[in-house]
Amino acid sequence: MNWRTLALTLGLAALLYGSFRAFGWWGFSLVSSGIIFWLLQHVTRLMKTMESAAERPMGTLDNAVMFHAQLHPGQRLLTVIGLARSLGQLQSAHNQQPEIFVWQDPANDKVECEFEQGRLVRYELKRHTAASEGDGGT
Repeated sequence: MNWRTLALTLGLAALLYGSFRAFGWWGFSLVSSGIIFWLLQHVTRLMKTMESAAERPMGTLDNAVMFHAQLHPGQRLLTVIGLARSLGQLQSAHNQQPEIFVWQDPANDKVECEFEQGRLVRYELKRHTAASEGDGGT
């Protein structure tokens, strides 16, 4: 359990306790309804992202250069999957940190993303260099 999860759990528990102390069961039910609504929004976002990713083959992109331009360190894996609109091809061992995913476009350009604890820490664009045939490209 990392510090964000612990802080969120303690914060929500304190909010529930404070609402119960201030307004009784009415306050507790109001705050718990808000928390449930917030959780449902996150589940809906997750389901919509996975639904759109399921419609495309794993590791495919429309344009690797445009996808690479939208990436920033610290982005969550779910956000990156939403930008790519497909699941990445896992390159690292299963359940081993860091996780490395690769996406490729029709021109064979690749974007390799490295995630540490579900957050983007490194990303690299690898352009496809076509070997020229025949007269050396002149």
